[in-house]
Amino acid sequence: MTTAKNVQPMPPKILVVDDEALVRNMVCDGLAAAGHPVLTASSGEEALQVVHAERPACILLDIMMPDLDGYDTCAALKSDPKTASIPVLLVSATTNPQVMDLAKKAGAVAVLRKPVRIDELQRTISHVLRISA
Repeated sequence: MTTAKNVQPMPPKILVVDDEALVRNMVCDGLAAAGHPVLTASSGEEALQVVHAERPACILLDIMMPDLDGYDTCAALKSDPKTASIPVLLVSATTNPQVMDLAKKAGAVAVLRKPVRIDELQRTISHVLRISA
């Protein structure tokens, strides 16, 4: 007979999507330091592929990207029954008040301002994951 050991659950995987490598790396380093396994993508198209292959628990998605922007990527994720339940946090450098309305229409749960503060990001992710559990 085997006994159950104290096995810690694996922290949830977070997908970081940003076309700017410097921003992507900074955010990934902060999340990794907090113990999160981090996945990355540099475009909306790549993000859709990673989500289907890896099933992250949460997605941090830049809005302003070439080709498939954050709004369209989020809307695509929310329209697919396989990925619709994954919480998406959009990230924007703009102060345009229309951003929040567009983010909600796309299905995002929150919008964070760039530059992203890692402590704020960690709190937001923890809150979102707790709610979605």
